[in-house]
Amino acid sequence: MKKLLLIAVAVCMLPLAVSAQEANETKKEKANKVYLPEKGDWAIGFNAAPLFKFAGNLFNGASSNSLESLGGQPITDHLEGYKKGDIAPDISVMGKYMLTDEWGIRANVGFMVRSTMTKSYVVDDKAATIDPLSESKVIDQQKVSNHGASLMLGAEYRKGKRRVQGVFGMGVLFGLKQTKTAYTYGNELTALNQKPSTTIANVWNGAYRIDKKKTASDVFLGVTGSAGIEWFVAPKISLGAEVNLSLYYIFGGQEWTTSTGYNTALSKVEQRTDLVSPGNDYFGFGTDNLGGSLNVSFYF
Repeated sequence: MKKLLLIAVAVCMLPLAVSAQEANETKKEKANKVYLPEKGDWAIGFNAAPLFKFAGNLFNGASSNSLESLGGQPITDHLEGYKKGDIAPDISVMGKYMLTDEWGIRANVGFMVRSTMTKSYVVDDKAATIDPLSESKVIDQQKVSNHGASLMLGAEYRKGKRRVQGVFGMGVLFGLKQTKTAYTYGNELTALNQKPSTTIANVWNGAYRIDKKKTASDVFLGVTGSAGIEWFVAPKISLGAEVNLSLYYIFGGQEWTTSTGYNTALSKVEQRTDLVSPGNDYFGFGTDNLGGSLNVSFYF
């Protein structure tokens, strides 16, 4: 917690600290400094908004305060169904390489593999059949897996000779997500126990118990343009703000379930697969981050 506080305060106080230092510098020292990025420079950056929010909450009495999305902003963050906890990444890495003093290439890359296991006790049907007073229990498990990635590749042009530059970018977008839910039951489904006890809700589809729910990958494709500014508060260190204009399309993946149940016509336990949804497509165009995203960049 103390480290997070120090980071937040340091970033928020950076412009003041730099101004105080520059006040004591000579004209010769100032003239020799190179503030702006040059040909051959690399850069790495992160979303600064969580730091400013964190620092602000320290002084307004907020009872809940945490750093979220400290990294590059995911290209899918603004979309329904692509928000935190549903698609990777919650953070990503922003990078640049300067081809000339004015032109550079840029990328935003992130990925995530996340799995959550939920366990619960349920009455042991077999033990209860033998002894109705039995308190024996077995365990049901639910495992939810989310996989996803986002990628932006593009170029940028910057204009300005002093410490404030206008930055104009363009690029292509790619993102994907996949969700899978798997169930493991403590009580076996048999000819004698055709509907065993379970504590997991909404897993029965008639006489069939769901074993897996799976969604094929949703694929996100698009193009984007951006306009913003960078203020170089120190040599090769900048604070920036940017607004994007994006056009994108999501190809929704099919969703299906695999279930196990007792087939009375065939007098046996069987497994079957059912298509639940053909997948939903989505189209969007607009200034998705209207108001601007804040960032800190370091060039070297």
